Amino acid sequence: MNHYLISRRTAVASLGAAAMLPFIADAQGQKYPNKTIRMVIPFPAGGGPDSVGRLVAQILGARWGQSIVVDNVAGASGQIGTQAVARSVADGYTVLFAPPTPITIAEYFLPKPSYDVAQDLAPVALIGRNPAVIVVPSSVPAQNLAEFFALAKKDPPKYFYGSPGLGHAFHLTTEIIMGQVGVHLTHVPYQGSSKAVMGMLSGDIQFLVQSVESVKEHIKSGRLRALATLENSRLAAFPELPTLTESGFPALGIMNWYGAFFSSKTPIDVVSFWEKELLSLAKDPAFNKKMTEMSFDPVAYGAQEFKRIMAVERTQWAAVIKTTQISIQK
Repeated sequence: MNHYLISRRTAVASLGAAAMLPFIADAQGQKYPNKTIRMVIPFPAGGGPDSVGRLVAQILGARWGQSIVVDNVAGASGQIGTQAVARSVADGYTVLFAPPTPITIAEYFLPKPSYDVAQDLAPVALIGRNPAVIVVPSSVPAQNLAEFFALAKKDPPKYFYGSPGLGHAFHLTTEIIMGQVGVHLTHVPYQGSSKAVMGMLSGDIQFLVQSVESVKEHIKSGRLRALATLENSRLAAFPELPTLTESGFPALGIMNWYGAFFSSKTPIDVVSFWEKELLSLAKDPAFNKKMTEMSFDPVAYGAQEFKRIMAVERTQWAAVIKTTQISIQK
């Protein structure tokens, strides 16, 4: 699977002079926004979508002089919160901030979501990505991936792997890696990244693909050991950590992004307003600094490029799910 061959320079250049726009008028002639905005994050508090979503809400809310309230509507690997936005009143006051799982992956599993992303949601912008790493508890005597899988092959029942939920991108990513190695470990799905990390810290699982921001403090404290990064290049936060390729495994080329969506019937002026405001964050030093501190990559793509990225991902994930024969049907 090829990574998206789009340079950040191209993405930022496409912003043009994306300065703060004058507020637009709604159907009643009032300035938008003129009341509290609800930002639905379809995963529990504490994970990547929540961290980035709250930062976006804080900066844009302050810029507009209007409250953006974050509402964590978790469940069904992001489908419940996504459905809530798809069925919401399309007035521009309910926005979804989500990662790929309920957007480009959920449709390939049974039962299928009750929403259709292409028909029910309007992509606004992709506004950040989250590097991922593979971690094990410090009690596991493996210093790299080869050593871990040697242990796992000798005694598979002894090792369990976790994920933030059935059908989550990290669940599928782990299955891809396991398939390449030829080892099968029992999957323990959790409700969100925070609980998956706690499961590892308590000794319930021994292998976890997770975002850097969720595990970096535990890596630094020595409670967890990072074995590799899924990125194509080494991480600034952990420059000694090898990539999958350097570890002897094929690169995955998977982007763990975060993006904003509205109900598809939302007025185009509102969607365009949000798109330009979100893209302008790529030029905001405070936003970039905070994103970097949290170990996120502050990339920015507008609606059209975001749609192209999602189309590529759908093809990729469909092939992965078919090849690995992963099922989340109860």
